[in-house]
Amino acid sequence: MFSQPVLFKQFPQKAACDISSLEKLFNASDSVSFQLSSAYLFKGKIISHVKPNALAETINIRLAEFHGAFFTVSRIRTEDGPTLYRGHILSLQGSDALVLQLENGKYYFMKTEQRLLMTE
Repeated sequence: MFSQPVLFKQFPQKAACDISSLEKLFNASDSVSFQLSSAYLFKGKIISHVKPNALAETINIRLAEFHGAFFTVSRIRTEDGPTLYRGHILSLQGSDALVLQLENGKYYFMKTEQRLLMTE
């Protein structure tokens, strides 16, 4: 069986995500940097920014230092509730991924196996 490398081994299993850093991405137009946590900075280039309606938008960012990894993040504004974020960082060349998850009112990037995110 083909074995893919682990790309995000230097990251903790769970890393807090600063929402203000996420928000800045939605106002950027080309090159971006994103502070995953106090110890980790991602740099990349926005390759698409889609806003299908007034309440939702998605950004795809190619990350330079992770073998073609992409960071996809969506912001969903609810009319009568909080703004929600969904996202993940993965590369087709790696076996692992980072998933943005809401837990107890705070957002975290959690390590996972990429095969759990991909459909066949």
